[in-house]
Amino acid sequence: MQLFELRRTSILLRSLLFLLCGSSAAPGAEPIPLSAGPLTMVFDADKAFLRYVRAGPYEVLRGINAPIRNQFWGTVQPEVSDVDLDDQGDHFSLTFDATCQERDVDFRWRGSITGSRAGEVEFTFHGVAHSTFLRNRVGFCLLHGPSAAGQPWSIQHVNGEQSQGRFPRFIAPHQPAKEIQAIAHELAPNLWAHVEFEGEVFEMEDQRNWTDASFKTYCTPLELPYPVEVKQGTEISQKIRFRVEGFIPDIQLDGGRVVLTLGEKQSSLPRIGLQVSSETEELTDRQIQRLKALHLDHLRVDLQPADDAFAGQLRQAARQAGALDLTLQVGVHLGQQPEQELQRLVSELRATSPPVAAFLCIGVDKQLHRLPRTLLKPVSGQALIGVGNDSNFVDLNRDRPVDDRLEAICYAINPQIHAVDNASMIETLPIQADTVRSAQQFAGERPLMIGPITLRPQQVSQEPLPGELPSDVDARQSTRFAAAWTLGSVKYLAEAGAHSTTYYETVGWKGVMDTDQVTSRPSQFPSTPGDVFPVYHVLRDIGDFAGGRVQQIDSSDALSVVGLVLRKPGQMRLLIANLTGRQHSVGLRGLGRPVEVRLLDDETTPAANKNPDSRRDQPAGRVMPELPLVLPPHAIARIDRVVD
Repeated sequence: MQLFELRRTSILLRSLLFLLCGSSAAPGAEPIPLSAGPLTMVFDADKAFLRYVRAGPYEVLRGINAPIRNQFWGTVQPEVSDVDLDDQGDHFSLTFDATCQERDVDFRWRGSITGSRAGEVEFTFHGVAHSTFLRNRVGFCLLHGPSAAGQPWSIQHVNGEQSQGRFPRFIAPHQPAKEIQAIAHELAPNLWAHVEFEGEVFEMEDQRNWTDASFKTYCTPLELPYPVEVKQGTEISQKIRFRVEGFIPDIQLDGGRVVLTLGEKQSSLPRIGLQVSSETEELTDRQIQRLKALHLDHLRVDLQPADDAFAGQLRQAARQAGALDLTLQVGVHLGQQPEQELQRLVSELRATSPPVAAFLCIGVDKQLHRLPRTLLKPVSGQALIGVGNDSNFVDLNRDRPVDDRLEAICYAINPQIHAVDNASMIETLPIQADTVRSAQQFAGERPLMIGPITLRPQQVSQEPLPGELPSDVDARQSTRFAAAWTLGSVKYLAEAGAHSTTYYETVGWKGVMDTDQVTSRPSQFPSTPGDVFPVYHVLRDIGDFAGGRVQQIDSSDALSVVGLVLRKPGQMRLLIANLTGRQHSVGLRGLGRPVEVRLLDDETTPAANKNPDSRRDQPAGRVMPELPLVLPPHAIARIDRVVD
């Protein structure tokens, strides 16, 4: 096995550190680069998370952490202390303490990670419950990265048997492997990664179902009952060991620059819409003017026909759609009496004739899929009638529609089911494309209507404590991070072939602009009444090309910088997002030399948020004709070009 000098991996490690630094919702400890012989990795001291284990150019593991999941599947965030590192360059030992306290949960554990010159790494977990609480899971989760998809594996099960197989290429609806004691998989020809587990029974799920960028091997099989009471004083210990065997090629250094390369493939820009606001009943004239400038395709409203309020909600949404010259996508949530509830909706549709482009029946048992088609079709006009869910791709993947006469398929996306830090959220972006490609395997040619796409899950499981944000609101909604994440989302969904996408809300702290009036907000939500949020500018830049096309553009470091190329006759626009909290140097291939680059950064964002037209009417931002482009943290760059 070939060993590497540390200087040969320094640039790659710096790239991963760029991703992690500034990646938490609040600033914290600097991540720690580590090496064990030929292996490199990063310890995220904020999250007690060992990340980005690599052997030369190959990803061995995306990471290892040990989440404490309460009875609502909420992750109790660790407070890490007493980090002690003995770093000898090509081998190391690291210990730390993690305290997980929230409401009735008080669990504390000590972690130890050692890495040898021979490239063997051991991670141990020993914890003690300092309170009695209900848990769904406690202990190690090991993540194989998305590059493992389709790769061969060999699994040793807890009963001693061996099985051969592959990581799923398309997203597996259920656990692809169970009762795992050890797993080896091929990284490249003549190079294998080996992992061993101790202390619990482990099984694997395809986390791409939730847009996580990993196959997760976790402890405590889901077929066992949960939640389980953990009594005060309970001790839990686990261990993971991993290594690689085989030939590791040398690393090709790129000078630390991210390179964007234009490809040839083109696809249609999805029809982009927003949800109606949950904070504002009616839109002001200024809000209408600003929303019209986005050139949206639709508004989405979600209704429960069993609730008497649904008729008023539909009429309110129809008024807003009329003011914006848009159609409606209507999410229809049916309850215990689906036929009766659909009849109520049909009566309201006959009375008001709202401009509906699609009825999306949410959570309907597939044995009842004929009902929406039978009852809504006579009053739907040209509207599509589809089914799906408003949670994650997993629910659609596990309960696939069987009625070929359905006209559309829908599902929702959010990046925070399993992790809340910026780095993990960025990792979800390319996986959104995987959900589209996997859905196409059973949806066929039917349109995929993706939405709502939000930063946080929209199902509120617990009431917020005093001073906390509601669990469906993210403090980053009003920041450039949300804008950069959204640009990446549009890119990947468009390049994969999504028909339509619905993001966020129109107005409010889950929207693209704040309300016009002063509203009571917890202090951690930064906003100014009447301002737009940075995500507004991204959607407006994209909206200029509504009905146009998207051209593929690849990034040499897609976890740091992504590009979106928009085209329509005679025009091309390149949008570039720095996804990280560090400055990046960006080179362009196949795009020619930019004439000017308008930046949305720390300097230009405040004025642009107060007056979004200022970014359009004037050369707001800096003119930067030189290459490479230098992108500040979470900056958005826009390059326009006239083409033949």
